[in-house]
Amino acid sequence: MKTTSVFCGNFVFVVVLSLVISNHFAHFSNGQGVLLRSIGSVNDSIGSVATATPIDAAGAIYWNPASISGLEKSEISFGIGIIMPKTRVSSSIDIPNVGKISGSTKGNAGSIPDPSMAFVWRRCPKSPVTFGLGLGAVGGAASLYPSTGSPLDNPVLGGRAKSSTVIIMQVTPTVAYKITNRFSVGIAPVIDLASLSINPMQLGQALGANNEVHNFGTRYAWGGGFQIGTYYDFKNHFKTGFMFKSPIWAENLTYQGTKADGQSTVLNDSFDLNLPTTLSLGFSYDGIQNTIIGLDIRYFDYAHTAGFKKGVVNGVVKGLDWDSVMAVAVGVERQFSPKLKLRMGYCWNENPIPGRSAVLNVAAPLMMQHVLTMGATYSVVKNLEFSFAYIHAFKAKVTGPFPTGNQLAPIGSVTNEVSANMISAGIAKKW
Repeated sequence: MKTTSVFCGNFVFVVVLSLVISNHFAHFSNGQGVLLRSIGSVNDSIGSVATATPIDAAGAIYWNPASISGLEKSEISFGIGIIMPKTRVSSSIDIPNVGKISGSTKGNAGSIPDPSMAFVWRRCPKSPVTFGLGLGAVGGAASLYPSTGSPLDNPVLGGRAKSSTVIIMQVTPTVAYKITNRFSVGIAPVIDLASLSINPMQLGQALGANNEVHNFGTRYAWGGGFQIGTYYDFKNHFKTGFMFKSPIWAENLTYQGTKADGQSTVLNDSFDLNLPTTLSLGFSYDGIQNTIIGLDIRYFDYAHTAGFKKGVVNGVVKGLDWDSVMAVAVGVERQFSPKLKLRMGYCWNENPIPGRSAVLNVAAPLMMQHVLTMGATYSVVKNLEFSFAYIHAFKAKVTGPFPTGNQLAPIGSVTNEVSANMISAGIAKKW
């Protein structure tokens, strides 16, 4: 399996599973919740724009399999990113005959690595067939909150430490065929593999109860789907592209552990969690000398996806209860010299987390709505390029009732705050 989106990115299981692993109300500290909008340092730096803006192998494979036919040369690239999240969870409750109790806890998950690799090959410049392969950690997340000592210090943590980690790998073999010198189609199966650890576990358990599963663990989980795309070059400096990505149908999230009920009850259970259908429509323009401008418009159908379309049912957590959302990404690349290219980008998305389900998603970085990116590529020698990118996800905050559900009346509130920075670097060889 590293969800996207929101939103400017394919929400691979890192987004989904990372939300899950963050547990009951622990913050999700995955920069990729925001930064999975993009992959690789070049795509990172241009705000994830790629559906009709094929300027590198990783971004083209990730956002539109047909667009790899628009790359001028064959390419292999390697990259590494470091995500630095900042999270805080706060909560308050009103206790009869006691009054209002509140507290706030800062997360300390550290930095999260995010490697990537992409390969695009065409037998000769005039060949109508282009092959590609994307491979890497599309997700990496961690959540770490210390014990507050007393449930009264921060009620949503219940006085207990919370921790979680996830690593998600994705393989995307890709092929594109140029039907005419203007029009190409492409297809790519998507294969995901995820490993995660959560302690304690809340999904499938009663909301707000003290019987969470402790000593929790899961086996590796596989998921798969496909994406298809089209790419059209008008030959007048305008290009357009479209990508459809199916749901990522995943194995049930199977977990085992011991309930904290004083009886050492062993629990062996599973949870159905997929990734949403994703649509992306893109445009680009290169009529300004040495400049490329790109625009992507995206849609993520969370409201009809297993694991997202339900919330709390009869007091039990059945899902994350998200809304479907739109996203927009814009980016520009400017070549300042034969060796140097500079880029900037911006991405905005709707918030998928409604107030009614804020308590289920205080861990979600996907509530971030504004992301600014910038970066550069420098050719050390001909066809050998080094790239660097910096991404800043602006601080976002969500507040909702605590607890919530069909049978639980609100007795307080919970607030999640999250922001993130990321740096990434890569090297690409072209021929």
